[in-house]
Amino acid sequence: MNPITNLASPINSGTSSGANSAGAKSTSLADSYGVNTHQAEAGSSSDKVSLSQSKEAATGLNRDGIKDESVSLSPRAARAQKIEAMAKDFFSKGDFSAGDLPKLIQRLHQDGILSDTQLNRLSEGGFELAPVQGESEDFMAFIQDKRTELTASGDTQGMNGVLISLLDDAKSVLNQMDNAQSKEVGQQATRVSAQLNIYLKSDTQMPSSEREQWQGLKSVMQLASSMGENQQAGGMVNSYLSLGRY
Repeated sequence: MNPITNLASPINSGTSSGANSAGAKSTSLADSYGVNTHQAEAGSSSDKVSLSQSKEAATGLNRDGIKDESVSLSPRAARAQKIEAMAKDFFSKGDFSAGDLPKLIQRLHQDGILSDTQLNRLSEGGFELAPVQGESEDFMAFIQDKRTELTASGDTQGMNGVLISLLDDAKSVLNQMDNAQSKEVGQQATRVSAQLNIYLKSDTQMPSSEREQWQGLKSVMQLASSMGENQQAGGMVNSYLSLGRY
């Protein structure tokens, strides 16, 4: 079963203990990958602070008695730094594929880039992980191959023209994942995911392997959109552009 579709399902719903029932909460995607278990272990060990450590923190001195003058990053800067590190690990080589999506979602949650609330919002907005059959082509290669196929016909107007522009915009977002927090990248990702949503819901016939690629690309765009500054206070932007006319 697709893990992100279980975000709103209760944990241990069949437990008879009243305490467990009262403490039941919505299952996040992270639970499916064991993220919260590691966080709980980290949390329990973090409580073990010695008296000497407490005194050092209070005086602002390190163990050598030297004043610690390091500058703390603001929450926004710290988040941007985490996004840059994530992009370096997942997108810098240009070989990110649909098969990497579960690991990406786990990383985004672990690093606090996407909260449980945001993951739930994505699930409610139709986010889904398409089943991957065997080795999947990376998205950059898929974009290039599909673009070549569309331009080879010589017809770059109408539907073909829209799809070519869509592929170019998707490539642009993938190349700027290290700056996904910016408003501009977030808005571009939102537009692409909205257009892809319409395209996938149309009656266009295509092989299942190709549909998986389009679906995976849409999922990446949704994640990038959720990382944008414009998504931190509000919800997903529902903007459906020209593709809906075809």
